[in-house]
Amino acid sequence: MRLSCGPRQGAFLAASAALLTGCAQPIPKYVSQASGPRAELVMRGHVLPGEAYGVYVFKDALNCTGPQRVGIGVASRDPETTSIDAGLSTAEVFLTKADKSICRVRWSFVPDAGKTYLVAGALTAKGCSARLLDATDPDHMKAETSAQRRNLGGSACSALVAKPASPNAFGGSEQTGEAVLRPGATTDDLQGLIGQ
Repeated sequence: MRLSCGPRQGAFLAASAALLTGCAQPIPKYVSQASGPRAELVMRGHVLPGEAYGVYVFKDALNCTGPQRVGIGVASRDPETTSIDAGLSTAEVFLTKADKSICRVRWSFVPDAGKTYLVAGALTAKGCSARLLDATDPDHMKAETSAQRRNLGGSACSALVAKPASPNAFGGSEQTGEAVLRPGATTDDLQGLIGQ
């Protein structure tokens, strides 16, 4: 998919946000409930200079509607860790290349109160890939077993199924493999996970 919003003005982050909305109104920022159980969401992306990624949570998790911006990152900066509400959630990683082509991966999952989750996305030669990991123990991260890919086979919001995803499941464009945080990742790449 390729979208064009006219001449480049302002920072690349603003342009990336405009790509998601098709140059319409900006996506509202995600705000967790005033009270109630929460989990932490850490966001990491492997993108090159001139590329960006965003993580969004949908207000209506079941129907994948009402996107809310959790964070936007670029090659030199990842978004801050954010508290999200426990319970059914649908999240999307939205990646943009410098040529304004886009790729997205969307899942639903059930974050548990007090746990930490990592969304890691990457652009690849054939599209994009992303993982959703339970990172509560950063030394033993594992695939989030409640995660179910929602944008499959041309559907923007596939129906949820009773059977949970495979513990080795990951999301990506149809042609791609597994995402990595970054080759040679350091403790700085895991900031937000260490000490949680």
